[in-house]
Amino acid sequence: MKYAVDQTHIRSINQRIILDKIYSKQLISRAELARELRISKAAVTENIASLLSKGIIQEVGTGVSMASGGRKPILLKFSNTYQYIISIELKFEDPLFVLADLDGKILNKITMNIPGSSSYPARLELVLNAVNFLISSSNLTHSDLAIIAISCPGIYNPESRSFLANANFANWNMGDLSQQLESHFETSVLVSNDVNAAALGEFTYGAGKASKDLVYISGGLGLGAGLILNGSIYGGTSNSAGEIAHEITIENDIKQARKYAFNNLGGSTNINALTTRVKQDSPKKTEDAFAALGKTLDTFNFKDLVKVWQSGDPFLTQCIEDISVIIGGTISNIVCLLNCDLVIFGGEYSVFNSQMLPNINRIVKENAFMPIDVVPAELEENSGIYGLFALSRDFIFNKLCQSDLSK
Repeated sequence: MKYAVDQTHIRSINQRIILDKIYSKQLISRAELARELRISKAAVTENIASLLSKGIIQEVGTGVSMASGGRKPILLKFSNTYQYIISIELKFEDPLFVLADLDGKILNKITMNIPGSSSYPARLELVLNAVNFLISSSNLTHSDLAIIAISCPGIYNPESRSFLANANFANWNMGDLSQQLESHFETSVLVSNDVNAAALGEFTYGAGKASKDLVYISGGLGLGAGLILNGSIYGGTSNSAGEIAHEITIENDIKQARKYAFNNLGGSTNINALTTRVKQDSPKKTEDAFAALGKTLDTFNFKDLVKVWQSGDPFLTQCIEDISVIIGGTISNIVCLLNCDLVIFGGEYSVFNSQMLPNINRIVKENAFMPIDVVPAELEENSGIYGLFALSRDFIFNKLCQSDLSK
């Protein structure tokens, strides 16, 4: 079906192109915009006037005159403090809350411990308190917020506010949380899959800046993939692409398959599987190592496990080796399937990179049809946060440039 495009839509498209160019260049004149974007000077002038009136760009002095002389051009600059972004990453432990300007400059960040047994009302109160703290600590008001962006495991439908996630996030009601935040702070709320956000963060700001087709693999709480194909996030038909280790419940079939050395991918590699193996199979030496931290095999947490691994414990070294073999084989298959140019490895298991990445790269080199490098996430634990910045800025720019359509 073909649709007519009126002048208002064309103006909205032009505004977005101009805004993106000003953002990327930082300082640019109207004449430069017209020349680089191949838009008429009249169209640039019209759209600049609208963006200036909204406050998203500013006039900031003059540039250098042309060689032929004439008036010095007035320079335009993106206003990174037009409004602000709050990004929330609901991680396995200690959710992260970040306040940033529109340029992705972090102004303040806090973590907040939320026990796994906490009810949803308790979690909601803690989230509201954390957002209020970030706003007040920077002398801002609710009207200064452009958006609150949240990343979390699972699949969120913004229209129905439905949320599908694994059991570790059963106490999060994302539909109600997004609604409560919208109402309380009178701002837009965006919810993204955590691995997709991390993939976009690395693509925009980190290890994937020179890539076009990349896969971000997150290992830890689960095993998931974020896909950037042809420069854009690929979500698939129902926005669930990348769920490579979704838990399956066909227990009888799995029992049969295990006779042939098959196991559930997520159930073999995630933190729950790792901690279960440690609790069930640890030798006396490993048990004593936890005891030295004041923990038992029933009371240790993931951070304790990392400390024991860092001490060189042979049993935990073998556990991590086994997981890296499975992840390496999985990545080899993904590389063959997608023919991507880069794989980035992140998530909670990044703490094991010194052991896991050499093994993963060896397996990919030996097994993938066209081997490529598997590199660590450059932004480390902030990959998802920076992905939320990129998603938020795109949302804000679209909203600003489409605001004239409703007039």
